[in-house]
Amino acid sequence: MTPMRNYDGSAVLEAIRLILATHSDSAALIALAGFIEAYGFEKIFLGHLVNPYSVPLKDILYLSNWPEELKAARKKQAAILHDPVAICAIRSKRPFTWAEARAHATRSGRRIVDLVHGFGLTHGMMFPMHALDSVSGGVSLGGPLKTDLSPIQIRELEIVCQAAYYHLESMHGPFPYQKVAELTGREAECVTFAASGKSNWEIAHILGIQEDTVKKTLRRASNKLDAVNRTHLVASAIARHQIFP
Repeated sequence: MTPMRNYDGSAVLEAIRLILATHSDSAALIALAGFIEAYGFEKIFLGHLVNPYSVPLKDILYLSNWPEELKAARKKQAAILHDPVAICAIRSKRPFTWAEARAHATRSGRRIVDLVHGFGLTHGMMFPMHALDSVSGGVSLGGPLKTDLSPIQIRELEIVCQAAYYHLESMHGPFPYQKVAELTGREAECVTFAASGKSNWEIAHILGIQEDTVKKTLRRASNKLDAVNRTHLVASAIARHQIFP
């Protein structure tokens, strides 16, 4: 177990300032690595959570200071799809340890987690990244020793990892697989009326169009905003400033 050093708020802000001032991948990773060292971590793997069978691997954001052999092994399609850390990061908004992800993994998933042990990374933590105007992803930190982190220390790490993730994403983006969620005028009209509680029939009557056209228009809007139902569509449209609440 490695000793922890408590950072104050100024050190966290200084780390963010250093990261945001960088202009290259390597400089940003070095700045982040310098901060996480005091928490018992040494290595970083930062990237998007995108299906590698739908998008060429060369187009997906993957950045790391891991050994080249380990990076090559972990960037294979099968490894990405079956990696329990990545799977948990897609579903979770809270940070979690690699051990937590491994505990719920399949046999092949456990082998993927254990792959890093041969490189001295026996313990780690994943910080999922989810934002409305960003591609879902995560920052995974690894080290050779188990560390007992307080909730405040985890939050400090999360804040600095977020700064690094979105800074690097902005440096490399936009990405070919990144959806531009922009509703057309007609789509925004239909969603606005749906937000006020109008039925498809009522929207069609107000706009002077067919009810089937309203259904198709709302379906297109839902696809753009990745909405799973009518309520989710309205909430997403408001959150993305596509309609007025």
